[in-house]
Amino acid sequence: MPTGYADGVKVYREAYGRGLKPDPELWVDEWADEYMRIPRDTGAAEPGKYRTARTPYAREPMRCLSPAHPCKRVITMVASQLMKTQIALNWIGALIHMSPSNILTLLPSLALAKRVSARIGKTIAATPELKARVATSRSRDARNTMDTKEFEGGTLYATTAGSASNLAELAARFIYGDEIDRWDVDVDEEGDPVDLAETRGSTFGRNAKFYFSSSPTIKGASRISDLFEISDQRYYYVPCPTCGHMQVLEWENLLYSADFQTVHYRCSSGDCDVLIEEHYKGEMLAKGEWRSTTQGDGETVGFHLNALYAPLGWTSWADLAKQFEKAKRAQDRGDLEPMQVFYNTRLAKVWDSAVEQTKAEVLQARALQEDYVLGTLPVGALALTAAVDVQANRLELMTMAWGAGMERWVVDHQVIPGDPADERTWELLDERLKVRYRHPCGVSLGILATGIDSGGHHTHEVYQFTRVRRWRNVFALKGASKPGRPVIAQRPSQVDVTWKGQTERNGAELWIVGTDTAKDWIYNRYSFEKGPGALHFAKDLPDEFFKQCVAERKIARYVKGYKRIEWVKGKADRNEALDLMVYNLAMANFLGLHRYGEQDWDRLRQALAQANLFEQGEPEPARPQASEPDDDVDNEVQSPGSAPVPAERNDPPPPPAPRAAPQSMQRRSSSSGYLKRR
Repeated sequence: MPTGYADGVKVYREAYGRGLKPDPELWVDEWADEYMRIPRDTGAAEPGKYRTARTPYAREPMRCLSPAHPCKRVITMVASQLMKTQIALNWIGALIHMSPSNILTLLPSLALAKRVSARIGKTIAATPELKARVATSRSRDARNTMDTKEFEGGTLYATTAGSASNLAELAARFIYGDEIDRWDVDVDEEGDPVDLAETRGSTFGRNAKFYFSSSPTIKGASRISDLFEISDQRYYYVPCPTCGHMQVLEWENLLYSADFQTVHYRCSSGDCDVLIEEHYKGEMLAKGEWRSTTQGDGETVGFHLNALYAPLGWTSWADLAKQFEKAKRAQDRGDLEPMQVFYNTRLAKVWDSAVEQTKAEVLQARALQEDYVLGTLPVGALALTAAVDVQANRLELMTMAWGAGMERWVVDHQVIPGDPADERTWELLDERLKVRYRHPCGVSLGILATGIDSGGHHTHEVYQFTRVRRWRNVFALKGASKPGRPVIAQRPSQVDVTWKGQTERNGAELWIVGTDTAKDWIYNRYSFEKGPGALHFAKDLPDEFFKQCVAERKIARYVKGYKRIEWVKGKADRNEALDLMVYNLAMANFLGLHRYGEQDWDRLRQALAQANLFEQGEPEPARPQASEPDDDVDNEVQSPGSAPVPAERNDPPPPPAPRAAPQSMQRRSSSSGYLKRR
């Protein structure tokens, strides 16, 4: 009689029989044509039996993903909604059926991981050969959950690539990384997530296989583009239906009328003047073939495909033309985001927003036309600020002069070698900050405000240096890359605490800088050659300096469904010069220069002229020795132009300090209770 319990003998006999039956020896594309089913409840446009003939360009990537293929890594840098995810589903299904082992699927976010895992679950349920092998979901059993699907011979894990623990706690022979350009650059400060993911398959040696797919993002920061560069770089060549010339479909050869009613593709052959109509595309795709364009590293196969190859009934050439023209109109208005989206998701190309920005060569050519060198001041300079960037083995100092209408001049750029943990490095910086610069009118100008980056690994040293120099307007800064932040905060944060755990009112201060706002202000004025807002460079600045000034680009990312505008740079690019200009702008805003009108600038000019009259005929004041301490005085107040000059500077002797100073930029007087109790 029925007992309600499973028949153990029957289950064992069926499993034993399946073990004796050899698995089918098929390529992944052959397996997909025979077994794969696209479930209707996933919202797919063409549910039912999968047919590789519908997307012929997907056959070779699937064949390369087959365990029998000798390649180790498969890269697909293709447009959105063409083949990336379906290839992965076919591959996973073929592995479960023919080569069971642990499979790790990594997505940019947990929400996306859950959606992809749900799609995998529906595909398994719709494919009989997979449904029979994957454990059924039970409420009291963790064998088949949202992120884990256990099957005979292995387990499928679907999780996020944003956690180092997810990439380190299990071994997997097969690893699939989707949308890797949306992954974090550095996972929990343990390194690149792609490298961390591949270490999960290191124990399987040459039997391991990795599949990474994504639409590219920005030039220099696109991970999928970097992987494609080391591959054999395959492109899909299709024949012209008239002359048979094999060619890669490029956007530049698409021709269309103003009303988009007529759209043709121009054959790239010089001997053929035929305009190809889109209804020939099905025939062209069927006769197409992948061709590698370089040798690569010998173990990575890469595929590139744009949306012009979309099968008939999907995205048409006319739709692409409409999207491009819409993005072009937005670009003419100054909005680059739609064009970036078109490049990334339709053309599968990296977006280089620097095409629309002032190039480093233009800035360098402009610098060669200037009439001043580092360490000297131009005629229009009326006030000086400084900024310091803290690196692991050096400090970088930039001094900037400001004139009417916030016109700017880079008047000094120095690298101070030394470990920031060494007090002697900061002593040398202190001497450089006391240097005075001679104005063409004969007056020597001192630095009115200095900002030092505290966001690195030497925060404590920066706080210690700035704590005792607040009276000289030397401040600790930290960038906040959030849209809408002011260039510098209205008031600082107190970072020192008492022994009771309370905030020390007169301790070290931290000023937050709105880096996104500052970079917008700087980049929008790179094209100004003279006048208010223009930026001038000393003619003897090194070539690398100008590359650092334009190292970052503005892009749009989508995080958890929300658009985020970010400034990013290439992984190997340096941007110290840009950071220093941001901090100098913050100091200029601290002094209130951005609110100055023409009368205020005239008052500064008159102050310089008056100071020059007083300086004439007066002896130069005695300079203190470099060893004399002068930074531990708590209540000292100095005018902006009265800082002493260190003896080590190899500059020409400066003229005497002016007696008068502009009243609008008085330095603050403060005392530190934190220091008094030490």
